[in-house]
Amino acid sequence: MAMATGAERGRRRRRRRRLGAEDEGEELVDRISHLPDGILGDIVSFLPSKDGARTQVLSSRWRPIWRSAPLNLDLIGPDFTGKRLNAGDVSRILSAHQGPVRRFCTRDMYYGNGSAALDGWLQSSALDKLQELKFHRGISSQHPPPQLPASVDRFSSTLRAASIGGCSFPEGNGVSPLQLPLLKQLSLLDVRISETSLYALLASCPALQSLLLADIKGCSRVQIVSPNLRSMGLRHGFSDTDLQELIIEDAPCLERLICFEKYYSMKTTVSVISAPKLHVFAPLGDHDIGEAVGSVTFQFGSTVLQRFGILSLTMVVHSVKFLALTWWDLCLDMVINFLKCFPCLEKLYIKTPGGSREKNTWCRKYKNLIGTIEIRLKKIVLAHYRGNASHVNFTKFFVLNARMLQSMRLELHGNPGSAWIERQHGLLQIKNKASRDAQFDFVASNRPLWAFDAFAEQVHDLSTTDLDMIPYNNHRNPFS
Repeated sequence: MAMATGAERGRRRRRRRRLGAEDEGEELVDRISHLPDGILGDIVSFLPSKDGARTQVLSSRWRPIWRSAPLNLDLIGPDFTGKRLNAGDVSRILSAHQGPVRRFCTRDMYYGNGSAALDGWLQSSALDKLQELKFHRGISSQHPPPQLPASVDRFSSTLRAASIGGCSFPEGNGVSPLQLPLLKQLSLLDVRISETSLYALLASCPALQSLLLADIKGCSRVQIVSPNLRSMGLRHGFSDTDLQELIIEDAPCLERLICFEKYYSMKTTVSVISAPKLHVFAPLGDHDIGEAVGSVTFQFGSTVLQRFGILSLTMVVHSVKFLALTWWDLCLDMVINFLKCFPCLEKLYIKTPGGSREKNTWCRKYKNLIGTIEIRLKKIVLAHYRGNASHVNFTKFFVLNARMLQSMRLELHGNPGSAWIERQHGLLQIKNKASRDAQFDFVASNRPLWAFDAFAEQVHDLSTTDLDMIPYNNHRNPFS
């Protein structure tokens, strides 16, 4: 028998130590399998459905765990990418699994009897303890949207998160068909609902912390009065029957206001009357060709602004610390106006997918302003930095005048090489930077434009700080 080398013996000892076997002759112990069934079931329930099912092959000890573990059934997630399940497949999954379904996410597989199938699934006893529900019924231009399934209300004592799409809400004369006292997250996507019914629905969700309204029809005006709401997201559509006015009347806990603007959307006004804790403001867009139009007008008290500039600056908003923008042409004048509106701004993210028609020269224009405005920015991300004269002038303004700056991240398409980056350091006069501790990073990135799914997720993910929601390809967040 060949003798093990010293290195091999060392590796064995380290492996045994990790597994809890201190002595070389001690038998390896599977400590995880000795945990109670309830704990193992919780562990398995956090796995994707496909991986959870595979735990049955580990040993006979694990076979009953998956069958009785809480099930997170996501028919539109990675487990089912590229697969087309019919109604019978879903029904068999629900009837065969012995444990409760904690999360159920689906889209109608087809427009015809998909609505009837969804009604049947929601009445399954496997969903009695459902905590998260996400569905989007099929929409056809040739048919009216189907009604909200009446069976949704049976989850009133368990539901914590809901995303409802592609259906119409019944008129209830001020009484909501849903009573969801524990609900914390609500998304309404492509739904038809009257103003009265929407008010009644929101009133039936007293614990609501995050709300997303996307392409709402049948309701031209929404007024938000909520003591617990922390995050608000809005996407408006193309139709004149879509939401046209959002008024945040009284939201003492609101921290985030995120608006996702589609190309050539209908004109919409967002008014913020009382939101004293608002510190993240993100008017974003999905524009990738042509010049975007600023179809959303924001009002903070008597100050009126659009994503492309300040229309009337009569008061400032001190609470906003983070601003995220999508701009076709990088424009220093507009950013300075935003700094005047949000004088306590600390973090700035700008994505500029377009050209560079603005020259952004500033030495003479802002000679007197520089001594009177205090730039408190600490972190800046500029996506799609090109290094042309317009971008250099814009960036150099902050290099030479932002005295509190800690980091600036300039994201590039491709990798232009070290010689190009060295030349940019000279053009930006980084050696003369106003903040001695500021770090400047040139990073190759092919970051996509704002995807709506990522936007929706970040409206509801309150564990993120500021805009961890910005989708970095390398999963690093420069704001951490």
